[in-house]
Amino acid sequence: MNKDNLFDGDSLKAQFSRIVYKRLISRKWITYADVMADYLPKPMYSQISSYPKEYGELRKAFRDVYNAIVKEFGEGCIEVQGNNRNRKFRYVGENDNPLAAMINARAIKDLKKYWEFCQDSAGFMPETWLEYYLADCQDLISIKTKKKRGEQVISSSVDRHQTNIEYLPMLYESIKNHQPLSIDYKPYEEEKKTLIFHPHYLKEYNGRWHLFGYTEEPEPKEGINLALDRIVNKPREIYDKDKKFVCAPKRFYEAFFNNIVGVSHQEGNYYGVIHVRAHSFYIFKLMETKKLHKSQETFLPFEEHGDGVYGEFTIDVEVNNEFIGRILQMGEGLEIVTPKEVRVIFMERVEKMAELYKNDHQ
Repeated sequence: MNKDNLFDGDSLKAQFSRIVYKRLISRKWITYADVMADYLPKPMYSQISSYPKEYGELRKAFRDVYNAIVKEFGEGCIEVQGNNRNRKFRYVGENDNPLAAMINARAIKDLKKYWEFCQDSAGFMPETWLEYYLADCQDLISIKTKKKRGEQVISSSVDRHQTNIEYLPMLYESIKNHQPLSIDYKPYEEEKKTLIFHPHYLKEYNGRWHLFGYTEEPEPKEGINLALDRIVNKPREIYDKDKKFVCAPKRFYEAFFNNIVGVSHQEGNYYGVIHVRAHSFYIFKLMETKKLHKSQETFLPFEEHGDGVYGEFTIDVEVNNEFIGRILQMGEGLEIVTPKEVRVIFMERVEKMAELYKNDHQ
């Protein structure tokens, strides 16, 4: 932190200095109360005397900003009226941004921090995105050099070498530019089909990328999910002045993902509140700290109950394959308690799994 820069850092004084300066260069009369009201949330602010510590730092900030401007442009550039807490100030100088050098110095420092974070967080991004957006940039060279030297400090556990992941930049651009696409798509165990597709949303789940959008054939439908690894050829842009891009309804995907784990909806699936029991303290804490879904809430703490030691939580979701997979991933550590119809779904899945291990293949 540069001690000579009034605006640098997160101290109370620095925060007040930024507010004071912003207020002053508006060229309106300002008071200590105006600045305090900007600093504190409206419901909290009553009067300055309620915040003696803050008021002390506020006065110092006013003094330092005032002196810095007057030093550069003379006494007459700031008018002062009143006294003590009723004092008010107004900037009338010719220069609209008298402390621009200090403000810009802080902005440059913040930009440098952001740039460093972007370089370090490259470990989260598929390499195809970096190659596309940073092509011929010094940033890409720096990122590769850091990785080669073993200096990368952020990474993801997700494998970034999936089929067709190189299409991500092009699909992202198509979403941003409202560009319809022709996509050859082959679901498992089905024939290849060509879709006229209006891309809206990209989502990664469990290491696999999915493209969501609107398709015209075989019937117009919103929220179609295309897994990238099942796209047969590179998607082709459609240039037809009569082909108007169909946008997603407002907040459609917010609602689409609201009640599911993962990315899939299946017609006829149960949707509602499900009680899940954890049979070990480790699993209970694991599920408590890494929730399956935002609706998850602890229903019973992990402790001795009348019929055993366990804890329970509720979750309000659709029972899709991703939800089933996440529960079964914990083995005997988790049990569906209610409702009965969901319990039966899991019982049948477990029975089929058990059948596979009853025969000895040796």
